[in-house]
Amino acid sequence: MNKRFPANLSTILIGDDNPKNLQVLGNYLQDEGFNLEFALDGKSALGWMERKHFDLVLLDIMMPGMDGYEVCTRIQNNERISNTPVIFLTANADTESVVKGFSVGAVDYVTKPFNKSELIARVYTQVSIQKSNEKLARTLLDVEEKNQLIIHSIKYAKSIQSALLKPSLKYLESFPEEFILFMPKDIVSGDFYWTSRVGNKHLFGVFDCTGHGVPGAFMSVFFVSYLNEIVNRMKIVEPNLIMDQLRDKVIEGLEQKGNIMEVNDGMDGSLISYDPEKSEVHFAGAFSIMYIIRDNKIMEFRGDRMPVSYYMFAEKFSLQKIGIKKGDVLYLFTDGYADQFGGPRQKKMKPSVFRKILLEISTMPMDKQSQLLLDAHTEWKGDECQVDDITIMGIRF
Repeated sequence: MNKRFPANLSTILIGDDNPKNLQVLGNYLQDEGFNLEFALDGKSALGWMERKHFDLVLLDIMMPGMDGYEVCTRIQNNERISNTPVIFLTANADTESVVKGFSVGAVDYVTKPFNKSELIARVYTQVSIQKSNEKLARTLLDVEEKNQLIIHSIKYAKSIQSALLKPSLKYLESFPEEFILFMPKDIVSGDFYWTSRVGNKHLFGVFDCTGHGVPGAFMSVFFVSYLNEIVNRMKIVEPNLIMDQLRDKVIEGLEQKGNIMEVNDGMDGSLISYDPEKSEVHFAGAFSIMYIIRDNKIMEFRGDRMPVSYYMFAEKFSLQKIGIKKGDVLYLFTDGYADQFGGPRQKKMKPSVFRKILLEISTMPMDKQSQLLLDAHTEWKGDECQVDDITIMGIRF
């Protein structure tokens, strides 16, 4: 007996109008341990398949009432049994018959008289393929169910993240002219924006946590909580001091000591404090850039070259003070927009193209700027996938 797999777990249907053929085939396959059912015509074969699952069908072509071609065609057109493999076992050996057999969906074609060992080998091959396909289908179904559960959980996480960002969005919208373009790469984002007010100081920030998707979103929850504690409870309003405090809390919370195996997550980003009475913006940044456009000229302000996390060469964050004039447009952003692949050469957009876009749209209404930035990104990206989270905040003073 062939021991390649337990044949007694497989059931085969044999359809042939010749009882002698049924007896010979039945003896061969029963000796191998297969479970068998028999049909003397096409209608009976289809009736069996409606009532019972089969791993393979051995089918003669020349049968009364409904030939094998018609039976195979009906099997293929029945969604419930269409995956059942059919081997034609027939005396029709001409090329036209063989071609027609495969065209109606047969997986193999064996001519009579057949060699017993060859036939059994072909049966084992097709049953093995069928068992493998069934196992794969069950695995795919299991994966799909688990995937749906994961997606459901992530979508719920998105609602939590949206609720976390909602106060900042409402506060930002209280300004006469502003916009926020927020485009997560995945369902949830490692980018986030944040706003607050302490006394006459208005604070705005755009940040990029390590990674994107779920890991980045987890980090954003930490940072929003830390920012609210530092600014709203501790009343620290200078951006550089806030960034120093953030870094200390991250290092403490994640127990970062510079070891190779520890969590190295952190954050880049820009933070400003705006004093309308002094018409002055204070800026601090971590691996970030801020743009201010005035009189159709762009001014660039670079943050410190260190992250908000453990860094071997860390120093205190520096503070830049910039006088603001009426009509100035300020942009805070993460690197996702300029890092997008696309364009005529399928390369990164780069900051130079991003600056050009901002200069072209800076005089337009702020809500329109958001849409134009989105359109420009879509055109540049083309058929490419979005490579990173994107956040751009614009404020006209």
